[in-house]
Order: sequence, then structure tokens, then C-alpha cells
Amino acid sequence: MDVLAELPDRDTWPLLIALVAYLVFMNIWTAFAFRLDKQRAVTGEWRVPEATLLFLSAVGGWFGAKFAQRRYRHKTRKQPFRTFLNLIGLLQVAFILALTFLPASGVFDDIAIAFTPTPKKEPAKPERVMPRRFGPGSDSALLRP
Repeated sequence: MDVLAELPDRDTWPLLIALVAYLVFMNIWTAFAFRLDKQRAVTGEWRVPEATLLFLSAVGGWFGAKFAQRRYRHKTRKQPFRTFLNLIGLLQVAFILALTFLPASGVFDDIAIAFTPTPKKEPAKPERVMPRRFGPGSDSALLRP
């Protein structure tokens, strides 16, 4: 039962469910946009801009974009679109790997220390100065008029 020990706390489940739902939605939306663009390309209508397709894949719909690209044979030979789409996927994988492995290696420890608030120090109390002696032999005799 080592798998159960590695499950995240119940407090983080809503966040994980929301993340999975977002990714599923974005991938379906991106695949639909690719399909719509392919249909419009065949019928000669206004097309979905390439910037929109790349944006949808960058904000979480990369798997849907690659699926639709293969499924509908759309934008498979178009350069530099193909390169940008593959670069987006590579950057997303690198980002996920960085989030997974770098915190465990201690790379971010110095950054975390730099951003942790330091407790406020109380101002130092001034040294207590003893009053000068008045009388014979003191400098106060010089100060008298």
C-alpha cells in the first residue's frame, strides 16, 4: 500500500480536481479549435488564427493540439507552426520536471530563505550615561560664569 502513502493530503484534493478539470477542458477546446480550423480550411471560410491555436496549446491544451493535428491531419507540414507547437510541449515538460525535482534537490532553498520575513528586532536601548560630578576638580567649574 505504498501508493496510498504517496497520495496528497485531502486539503489539496480540490486544487488537484480543479487542475485536472481545467486541463481536460482546455484540451477539448483546443482539439475543437483545430477541427474547426480544418473544416474552415476545406470549405474556404475564415480561418482560426495560428496565434489563437498556439495560445490555446500554451495555456494547457497541448495534448489536445497534438491529438487534433494527427487526427485531422491539420498543420502537419506548416512551418514554423509545427516547430512552435513542439517547443510549447517541450517547455511544458521542462516546467513540470523543474517543479517536480528541483524543490527536492534544495535548489530553491536560498531563494526561500531570501523571501522569508525576518523577525523585527527591538531597537537597541541607548547606553545609560552617568551624570557628571560637580565639585572641585571637575570640568563643571569651568562652565560656571
